[in-house]
Amino acid sequence: MTYNTNTFNKVSLFIVSLFFTSVIIAQSIEIVSYGENPLEVNPLLGSNLTINYKYTSETGSTGNHIYIGLEILDASNTYQSTVSDITLNNQLVGNNTQSSIDFFIGSVHTLSENLPNGHYYQIKAILYKSGGWTENAWAGHWNTPSLSLQDTSNTTFSSNSIVKGADVSWMTEMESNGFIWKDNNGTSKELLPLLKEYNLDAVRLRVWVDPSISGANGWCDIEDFVKKAKLAKAQNMDIMVCIHYSDWWADPGKQNKPAAWSSFSVSQLETAVANHTTDILTALNIEGITPKWVQIGNETNDGMLWTTGKASTGGFTNYAKFLNAGSNAVKAYNNSIKTILHIASGNNNSLFRWNIDGLLNNGFVINRFDIIGMSLYPETGNWKKMVDDTYANMLDLKSRYNKDVLMAEVGFSSSTPDIAYQFLVYMIEKTKQAEGLGVFYWEPIAHKNWNSYSKGAWDDDGSPSVVMDAFINQGTLNTEKLAIENNHLFSICPNPSNNFITIKSLNDKITSIKIYDITGKLIKRIKGERASETINISKLLTGIYVLKINNSKSMQFLKK
Repeated sequence: MTYNTNTFNKVSLFIVSLFFTSVIIAQSIEIVSYGENPLEVNPLLGSNLTINYKYTSETGSTGNHIYIGLEILDASNTYQSTVSDITLNNQLVGNNTQSSIDFFIGSVHTLSENLPNGHYYQIKAILYKSGGWTENAWAGHWNTPSLSLQDTSNTTFSSNSIVKGADVSWMTEMESNGFIWKDNNGTSKELLPLLKEYNLDAVRLRVWVDPSISGANGWCDIEDFVKKAKLAKAQNMDIMVCIHYSDWWADPGKQNKPAAWSSFSVSQLETAVANHTTDILTALNIEGITPKWVQIGNETNDGMLWTTGKASTGGFTNYAKFLNAGSNAVKAYNNSIKTILHIASGNNNSLFRWNIDGLLNNGFVINRFDIIGMSLYPETGNWKKMVDDTYANMLDLKSRYNKDVLMAEVGFSSSTPDIAYQFLVYMIEKTKQAEGLGVFYWEPIAHKNWNSYSKGAWDDDGSPSVVMDAFINQGTLNTEKLAIENNHLFSICPNPSNNFITIKSLNDKITSIKIYDITGKLIKRIKGERASETINISKLLTGIYVLKINNSKSMQFLKK
C-alpha cells in the first residue's frame, strides 16, 4: 500500500472545511435568562416578565421570524396551554445577537404552587428560516429552566361592598343581528342571567331622543330601552338610566341637540329636557319599574345641548339650567331616585373642578344631584397611573363637594385581555378603598368588531372573556352573598379533607372547578372532562374554601 501525504492533506483540509462550514451556517436560539425567577405576581397589579434571549441566523439569511411563548406543560413535558406569546417578524440577521422581550403576566393566572400536580410554566422559542416559516432552531424544556409564578405580598383586599354593573345597551340590536350569548362551557344562555353568574347586579341603559333619524337606526329609543329594563327587572338587577339628550351619541366631543329641538330657545330646551326625562320615567313606571339611578346627560365635560349649553363658550349658565331641569324632573317624579352628573376622564381632577365649580357659579342646584359619575378608558402603558389618579380624584370630589362617586363607564382594549383584567381588578379595588358606589363596564358584550368597538370583554365565540372574571376574582367575591344553588347536583367526598377530594356530578359532566379562599381570592382552577373529578388539596392551607362548579352553576363550601 502506497501512502500519499498530499492526498491525506487534501482529505484533512476537506474535512476541516466541512466542519467549519457547518459551524458557520449553524443557526440557534437560546433563552439566556429571566428578569426574575420566581416571578412575583401581585394580585392587584400583575407583573412584567422579562425574557432575555440570543440567536444566530443561518448563513445567507436576510432576516428571521422569531416566536417566543410562555406555556404550561405537564409532568411528561406535554403542552397544555399558552399563557402569552409573541411573534417577532423579520428580525435582523443575528450572530449570537442578544435581545429581550417583556410579557405582562396577570394575576388571573394560577400560581405555580396551585397548578395541577406536575404542571409547570415553561418558555418556548422558535427561530424560523429566513424568508418563511420553516422551523430552524428551538429552545424549550430540554435546555431552558422552568419559570415559577408566586405571590408573597400578603395583599389584603377591601371588604367594602360596591355595585358591579355593565352597560349593555347594544344587547337587543346585537341579538337582532344574530348574536347569541354563551358561557365558557359553550352553553347558550340569556345575557342578563349570564352576567349575574359574574356577580354583576346592575345594568346601565342609554336612551336617545329620536334615534330613528340618526345613525342609531332606531335603537335605544324609549321603547327599546324599556324592553331591556324589563329584562333587568326580571333578574332583580338595579337599573341606571343614561339619558343622552340627543338623537345619537353625546360625549366629550359632541353634544348635539336633537333635531326636533334645534330651534328651541333656552326656556324651551329646559322644558324639553324635563319632559323627555319624565317621559322615560313614565314609560318605566307603566311596567312597574323604578330605576335606582338617572344620569342627566352623558360625559358632559364641556356642557350639553351645544352650542347653547357649551360651557367653554359662555354656556355655563345654560348648562346649569339644563342639568337643573333634568334633576328637578327626576326628583319631582320620585325623590328616591339618585341623580348623576357624569363627566369623562376620571383621572383629570382639574377638569372636574372646572366643570363643577363653573356650574356652581352659574346657578347649578347641586343638592338636587346625588352622585358624581366618571369614565375611564386607559391604555396598556398608563392604566395603573390613571387608576391611581382617578382614586385621588374620587377622594377629593367626595371631600370637596360632599357627594358620592361612581365609575359609570370603564373599558380597556380587548386585544390585551390579561392587562384589561388586571386594570379592572385594580379599578374595583381602588373604588372600594375610596368608598365609591360601584364600577360599570361599558358594553363588555361587544365582540367580532361590532360597530368597530375594540374595548369589549367578550370572546369571539360569544362567551365572556377572562376580563369579566375580575368581577368575581381577587377578593371581589362576596362570600356572604353567595347563592348556594343546586347543591344537590354535586357531591364532595370526603368533606372535610386534608389530601384529596372527589367531586361527583349526578347529572352533567364536570367541566370546570374554581376554588376560592374565604376572602374571594382564586386559589385553584381545574378543567374537568368527566362526571367525577378527584383533586389534590394537600397544598391548601387549613381553612374554609368556596368551590364554584361549572361556571357558577353550583357553589359549595369545603373545609380543610
